[in-house]
Amino acid sequence: MPFDHFGNDIEILERNVNGRRVRVKWDWGAFKNTDGFPVDDNLINWAIGQEQALKECFLCLDEWVHKLKTLEQLKWYESWSNPDKPKPSAKTVISPGPYLLLLGDPGTGKSLIGRALAEKLTQVYRENGIKLSDILCWKNRTLPSQPKISIEKGGEGKKTLQTEQMRELKRKFITKVGIKTLQILLVIMGLFLIGLGFYFMYQAWQTWQENPMFLGEPIQEYYSNNFLDFFIGKFVGLVPATFIPGGSLIFFGFFMWWFSKIGGLSNLKGVGGAQQSDTPKLIVDNSSGHVPFVDATGHRSAQLFGSIAWDPYQTGGLGTPEHQRVSAGDVHMASLGILYIDEIKNLDPEEAVTLLTVLEEGQLPITLRGRWHGGDTAAMAVSTEPAPAITFLVGAGNFDSIGQLHPALMDRIYGYGKVVRMNNDMSNTVENRRKYVQFVAQEVKRFNFLPFSREACFEIVEEGRRRSDKRDALSTRFRPLISIIKTAATLAMNEDCKIVERRHVQEAVENHCKTIQRQILEHDMSERGKLLEIKPKGVRLGQIHGLAVVRDPYSGEMTGSVLNVKAHMIKRSELSRDYTFRGYYKVTGVAKGQTFISDSIAKVRSVILQKYGVDIAQDYLTHIDFAQSYAVDGPSAGVTMTILLCSLIEGKPVRQDVAVTGEINLGVGDSVQITAVGGVYEKIKAAEAWGFKKVVIPQKNYEYSVDANDYKIEVVPAATLDDYLKECLVEKPMMKIPIQTYKRRKL
Repeated sequence: MPFDHFGNDIEILERNVNGRRVRVKWDWGAFKNTDGFPVDDNLINWAIGQEQALKECFLCLDEWVHKLKTLEQLKWYESWSNPDKPKPSAKTVISPGPYLLLLGDPGTGKSLIGRALAEKLTQVYRENGIKLSDILCWKNRTLPSQPKISIEKGGEGKKTLQTEQMRELKRKFITKVGIKTLQILLVIMGLFLIGLGFYFMYQAWQTWQENPMFLGEPIQEYYSNNFLDFFIGKFVGLVPATFIPGGSLIFFGFFMWWFSKIGGLSNLKGVGGAQQSDTPKLIVDNSSGHVPFVDATGHRSAQLFGSIAWDPYQTGGLGTPEHQRVSAGDVHMASLGILYIDEIKNLDPEEAVTLLTVLEEGQLPITLRGRWHGGDTAAMAVSTEPAPAITFLVGAGNFDSIGQLHPALMDRIYGYGKVVRMNNDMSNTVENRRKYVQFVAQEVKRFNFLPFSREACFEIVEEGRRRSDKRDALSTRFRPLISIIKTAATLAMNEDCKIVERRHVQEAVENHCKTIQRQILEHDMSERGKLLEIKPKGVRLGQIHGLAVVRDPYSGEMTGSVLNVKAHMIKRSELSRDYTFRGYYKVTGVAKGQTFISDSIAKVRSVILQKYGVDIAQDYLTHIDFAQSYAVDGPSAGVTMTILLCSLIEGKPVRQDVAVTGEINLGVGDSVQITAVGGVYEKIKAAEAWGFKKVVIPQKNYEYSVDANDYKIEVVPAATLDDYLKECLVEKPMMKIPIQTYKRRKL
């Protein structure tokens, strides 16, 4: 490996490390591993190869900051500072936009840019004095089903909540002390009355012993010396005045104590263990000072726009009050920050329209949302005042998102924001190879791995070049490369190495970090190889091997595949029977109703007509079969079918150790051009794995993508159909199959 792949100069690297700006001298010509390479703390500098996308993002940030400065001057928050004040019409204050829609393949850094923008906004807000806001939900004493909303400066919401909680605690304390005092008084009064009753009974006993005169005779004689009659008479007179009221007072005192212990008297539990309380609820907390970044990918209505919890204790007002059951949505928590939605095309139409309202008005009431509606309970009637939702939307998706996104939402993004294309690759320059070293160092720091050697870094660069499918480019789809870095580092750690070496990266690429399609290909080769009609040796008439690719639906990576294609042709005039119909042209094993393969099939017919002056659909009975294949699609099948038919028409067999790919085109004059196709690297590697000796590819692909050092197989460029025929057909013609032989086979 040449020593100057990363250059030989000394570069001054400026980075933000642990909150400080540092300058590090890095000798690109002498560095041996990534140990000591400074990694920037700012995520915005982690986005590699997306310079144009970042420029568009920064323009949107500038517009966003200007919008917030204007809102600060208008003191938009004053109408929300008091929960009892009426809320303004948002359209008169808050202007829509800006928004971002990032489109690109998976792994190109869309979510990284979203997080980096939130981090950048934190710095910009501090420089421009822009304050974040907390949102509180208050009880509406007049109409409890319409809780009130207020906002405070970031961090002040907790203070307001603590103040209100102290008031609530004081009120509860006073109430509790009053109840305790009442309980004690009731018990004391009850005990006093019962004691008084016993005292009166004692007095009755004393009176009996003294035997005073009663109605002119001694009391004992009056009651015939029956003390029980005397005592019962006294007791019956005392019970209503002492024992009954005293016992009642004691009973009520203990009942109040017992009821308070089991959760009564303002202590009934409701949703999430919350208790009855008139204090506000802090539904959005920005006390950290960091601009909120909310990843709402895959969230449904209740998560996106907020909801009202259903409380089974709510009947009769025994559970949690309405304002305590309010939960803010992503759009509220992302207010004045970033709302990131990946695969934004998957939003339901109802959700897209609601999001459109948020983007236009900058506010949204919180009410019960979702398909199940909480069981259709009284929670459906609860709806708060409009809560601020001034969000910077960053949507992301693949390129097909444009056609699948709700038209009204897409129109607003085009009108008030920007649609940005993410790069799949960048130029293979010294500067960008150095960025790959930066990328490796970032992942090493993030996962706390061993440093990578210089040679290991270059192997990662080479893998990035191969994955770009271009000779002079590097892939910016970094997520698959992260898997390779992690696997290589793990292999090195298992061997107790000090650094990750090149062989670890090569082992990770070749043996461990394979797509499922590549694993299926290897399975076909090892397990089904004897069953597949792929034998790369000898020559045969009417059979050729073409190359295709399969794309992983999740990672987007491609894996090559070899197709066995067979054909049969016979002139209609050579048939013994007198057929009244014309010939036919059938292709089986291909995808039905697909435009790519349909166009290729049509072009093959026209090219043969142009080259030989025969119509394979009228003058011949022609059948092409992609053997042991199903749903083959794509333009690269065109040259495979054309060479196969040329072989039959000229009677020249096809070399079976040669595989081909390329798109056939209508010729101009005597030349039929073969144009470039995609996935060339994966196709060549598949042919190499099957043991083919040669691969013929379009010349443009060879000039643009191929580095011969990447392959052990011979790769031959070809520009025209004649160039392909020279490489594939054996020049010595074979004797055509006589019609009698055809008859015997048919019989």
